[in-house]
Amino acid sequence: MTEEHEAMEILRQVEAGEIDAETAAGLLERDPEPQDEPQASVIPNRWSGWWLIPFSITLIVIAAGIGLGQLGGWWWLLAGPLLVTGGVVLTLLIASIGSPWVHIRVHTGQDSWPRRIAISLPLPLRVSVWGLRMFGVHIPGLENTSLDELLLALEEGLSGGEPIQIDIDEGESGERVQVYLG
Repeated sequence: MTEEHEAMEILRQVEAGEIDAETAAGLLERDPEPQDEPQASVIPNRWSGWWLIPFSITLIVIAAGIGLGQLGGWWWLLAGPLLVTGGVVLTLLIASIGSPWVHIRVHTGQDSWPRRIAISLPLPLRVSVWGLRMFGVHIPGLENTSLDELLLALEEGLSGGEPIQIDIDEGESGERVQVYLG
């Protein structure tokens, strides 16, 4: 039973006169049951709008390619790669719009640089699975694995709304790695 549901049940009992307000306050203030493992701090998905920056840059690259292509002649030597690169990057960006994000935070435990390393980026799992299935035959040893199935299972696990959190703390050395998927 969730905490909200329990709180609503306690309030319903007060309203029905089954328990008094003092007992209800005591029930609402009690500590939740202790958990076996400490929970990792939740990293908010405040990065989901950042895909607009590479999206805008990609649109500028495509516009530059179109502009150079309009000049004709040898300008196509510059326009062609810009248009192809822009098209590929644009396709990947559009595919990653609804993708889960991976956040990796590393605290090295050192006083010198780099003390903290942080990486946040979208993880387009369906595109990755498609790429593995299309081009995986060119990667030696990949046919002996089920990496594509693992990625699909990961996406299915993340679609439930619950993020996956991994928190590794080395204790006295101060090293800490946090991985957040969701």
